[in-house]
Amino acid sequence: MSVALLQIEPTTRCNFTCGFCCGRHMPQQDLADEIFTAALDAFPEVRHVELQGEGEPLLHPGFLSMVRRARQRGIEVSFITNGSLLVPDLAASLFDAAVSKISISIESADPQSFRAIRGGMLEKVSRNLELFLEERSRRGLNDRWLVCRSRSCAARRITSRRS
Repeated sequence: MSVALLQIEPTTRCNFTCGFCCGRHMPQQDLADEIFTAALDAFPEVRHVELQGEGEPLLHPGFLSMVRRARQRGIEVSFITNGSLLVPDLAASLFDAAVSKISISIESADPQSFRAIRGGMLEKVSRNLELFLEERSRRGLNDRWLVCRSRSCAARRITSRRS
């Protein structure tokens, strides 16, 4: 039996305080680099790695290194983020590393509801998303995936005019 997809949780740490997340009740720690490498070594036939879990993957200090190591092996990489750390310098590095897909979790398009649900600022996530989409367009990479995952149809308003 071969494994095509690995879901790996880089960290349980997060900069948001979502009431629905059990990650805040787990030990707050980062996945060791050697464990990540061991997982890739254990499944040499893996074709796709998704970096996601109870924490914000972009908080892991070696996140970009994980992406690069997987890509060097020809493995597609995707991840799920809250979008708050997707600043222009990091976005550029993610484009350079050829990430296949980025999913951004957005529970509400209303700033007050978003803050109540996520404990974060929708305005910051929206601005990061705007800058990300501008950089993607500037690079001519409009075929790259960017998905806004939502528990609310209203969140589509955030990206519908920008994608």
